[in-house]
Amino acid sequence: MPDSTTHLVLLPTYNTGPRLLEVVTQVLQHWQPVMVVVDGSTDRSEQSVLELAKTEPALTVLVRQKNSGKGAAVLAGAEAARARGFTHALVMDADGQHPAESIAEFMTVSARQRDALVLGRPIFPANIPAERLHGRKLSVGMVRLELLGAAIDDPLFGFRVYPLAPLLAVLGSHGGGRRYDFDTEAAVRLGWAGVPPVNVAAPVRYFSRAEGGVSHFHYLRDNATLVWMHTRLIVELLFWRWPALLGHRRRWRASGIVSALLVCGGLLGNAASPDPLVNPEHRLVPTAPEWSGLIASFAHKPDTAADFIERRYFPFKKDAVELKGEVRVSTERGLSLHYTIPEERTVILDQQGVLIRAAAGEKAPPVDPRATAANEAMLHILRFDFVALEKDFELYGQREREGWTLVLLPRTDTLRKSIGRITVGGWGATISRIELRRSAKQAIEILMEPPKPPVAFTVEELKRYFR
Repeated sequence: MPDSTTHLVLLPTYNTGPRLLEVVTQVLQHWQPVMVVVDGSTDRSEQSVLELAKTEPALTVLVRQKNSGKGAAVLAGAEAARARGFTHALVMDADGQHPAESIAEFMTVSARQRDALVLGRPIFPANIPAERLHGRKLSVGMVRLELLGAAIDDPLFGFRVYPLAPLLAVLGSHGGGRRYDFDTEAAVRLGWAGVPPVNVAAPVRYFSRAEGGVSHFHYLRDNATLVWMHTRLIVELLFWRWPALLGHRRRWRASGIVSALLVCGGLLGNAASPDPLVNPEHRLVPTAPEWSGLIASFAHKPDTAADFIERRYFPFKKDAVELKGEVRVSTERGLSLHYTIPEERTVILDQQGVLIRAAAGEKAPPVDPRATAANEAMLHILRFDFVALEKDFELYGQREREGWTLVLLPRTDTLRKSIGRITVGGWGATISRIELRRSAKQAIEILMEPPKPPVAFTVEELKRYFR
C-alpha cells in the first residue's frame, strides 16, 4: 500500500492497554502513513507500538512525557504532521471504537472537498449505554446554538478528518480545547472560521470494561470543563462571532457543502444540492482502466451479509424515519433486505422485480415502469456493472486508494423524478452507503456496516431471504 503524501491517520493514546497495538495494526492495513501520539502513558502500552515502528516505515510514534489531554496530543501531532508536509489528518480513538474500515471513505470525501471538516455521524450499536445516547442531545443542542443552526450532527464523535492549517490556526495558540472539550470546541471554532462541515455516517463499536474498553472520562472535572467551554463560546458568539458566521452559513448553503442531514432542519432549498463530484474531471466511461480491477472484484464477490440502517427523509417530517435490519447480497440471486425494526419483513429485489414478505404473507407491488428502472439500477450497482448503468445514467466517480465514491445522474426526466441522484460509497469490493435523493428534503439513505465473514448462504437462508 503506497503512502499518501497529504493525508495521514493520527491516533492520540493514553493508557489504552493491549488494544492499542491491535488498533494500530488494523489501521495500517487500511491506510498509510499513521502517527501515534502517546500522551504521557504510564501503562507501557506504547512499547509494542514502538517496536512495530522499527520495522514499519509507515508508522511514526511521538511520545509526550506528560499527560496533557486528548486535544493537546492531537494538536502536537498536527504540528508534527504539518511540518512533514501533510495537509490533513484523520483523528480516531486508539481503543478500537472507531471504524478502521471507514478510513478510506472519509479520506476520499476529504480529498474531494479539501477545505472541509469531515465529521463522523455515529451509527451506535445496540449495546451502547442509554445514558450516553441521551447525554449527547444536550451537546448537540448547544452546538446548534453556537453555530446558529444545524451543521454538526455529533460534536462529541471524534472520528474526523481535519484540514491541519485551519485547525492549528483556531486552536494552536488558543488556551481551550486541550482535554475532553477538544472535539466540540474544534468543530465550533472551525465553523466560525468558515470551514464547511461535511457529515458522513460511520459505525461505532462499544467495548465494556470486561472486553478491554477504556474510558478516562472524569464525571465532575470533564463536565465542568464542558460547561465552561460552552459558556465561553456563547459569550464569543453573542459579542462578535455571529455576523461572520451568518456569512459562512450562506456560503455553505450556496455551495451545497453542508451535510445532507441539514435538509431536516429546512436549511436547504427545494432542489437537491449540487455534488462537487459531478464535473467533467470525474466523468466515467464503462471501460475506465482505473476502475477495472474493482469491477472485476465485484464480479467475483462471494455472497455477503451485513447489518444496515436505512433512513428516509420526507419534506413533511422534521426527523428521519429510521429502519434497521440485515442485508444479504448475492451476485446470482439479487438483494434481500430483512427489516427487524420497526417491524419484521423482508424485501427481495431480483431480476423478477420486488417481492415483500411479511407476517401477513407475500405480495408484489403494482407494476410501475419507474420502479422497475430503479430496481434495475440497484441490481447493476450491486454488481458494479458500469456498462448497464451507462445506458440510463451519467457516471461520475473518484477513488482514493481502496475508497471510492460514485454519483449517478439519470439521463431522462422520468428517472430523475422517480429515482433522483444516486450516490454510492465504499471500500474495496464492499458498499458502505447508498443514497437515493429526489430533492433536498426527500431521500433514502442506506448505511451498511462492515460485512460479516463470507459464508455461503444455507438452504434455509436462500429459501427465507430470496426466491
